[in-house]
Amino acid sequence: MLKAAQRRIIIPFLIPALALLGIFFLYPLIKTVDLSLNEFSRTGTMRFVGIDQYRLLTGDPAFFNSLKNTFLLTLIGSGMLFPPAMAIAWALSQRIHGERFFRFVVFAPVVLSVAVVSLMWKFLYHPTLGLINPTLESMGLGALAKIWLGDPSTALAAVTFVSVWHGIGIWIVLLCAGFERLPTDVLQAARIDGAGEWRVFWSIMLPMMLDLMRMLAILWVVQSLQTFAFVYIMTGGGPFGSTDTVGTLMYRVAFDQADFGYAAAIGVVLVVVMLTVAKLLNKVMKRDDLQY
Repeated sequence: MLKAAQRRIIIPFLIPALALLGIFFLYPLIKTVDLSLNEFSRTGTMRFVGIDQYRLLTGDPAFFNSLKNTFLLTLIGSGMLFPPAMAIAWALSQRIHGERFFRFVVFAPVVLSVAVVSLMWKFLYHPTLGLINPTLESMGLGALAKIWLGDPSTALAAVTFVSVWHGIGIWIVLLCAGFERLPTDVLQAARIDGAGEWRVFWSIMLPMMLDLMRMLAILWVVQSLQTFAFVYIMTGGGPFGSTDTVGTLMYRVAFDQADFGYAAAIGVVLVVVMLTVAKLLNKVMKRDDLQY
């Protein structure tokens, strides 16, 4: 238990954080729940309907389609993100020549705005005016050329790739920091005992970075479940709803249909889903038996 003197020191530092949490998270969440219990008309009047909005959600195919796409984006994106991020971070941790330049290159896309990146890649994906299909055709790989954003079978993966490309630098920087904080004496002892680099990485480095990996996985899940801007700018949820996420559906319901109560209900469900998935992921990846 903390002593009274320690509490007096800690509480002043917690108050600003708690105030911000209350103003920017708890209060908006409470208001959103309140909105979700009301039905809005286009004239601006509202009528209390209780949980009717949530009952409508249980039978809304558009909502379940958007939820499915959101989870698919999260799953596909994790496969696109973590293996290359881990490989690049490990390579940069080896103190290669030109390390600073490579760190700048991998982090550079992060500083670009989402709108700029989305429009740039939307142009690159263009079947005739873009660069991807003409490049494939010039290399004799014309069979691989596709209407990337216009084909339901490729649109979601194409948008997911752009989202990962834009943000992978942050994960690489965090993983680099994780590699740098590993105790060098343990790694050197393993190499002296004859362990190869792959064995050192798999049996020593990765288990020691499990807490960091758990945090990054939760951050990715929370971020990807909220995906909106990339989808809205690049596809608008199309074609045929194949890239429609919970975020784009909620925006469309609120501002195109002016049904703010139903949109609020979608938002509340999304928050519950995010918290549940994050809690389950934290529980699954938690390893209390590791002591370093």
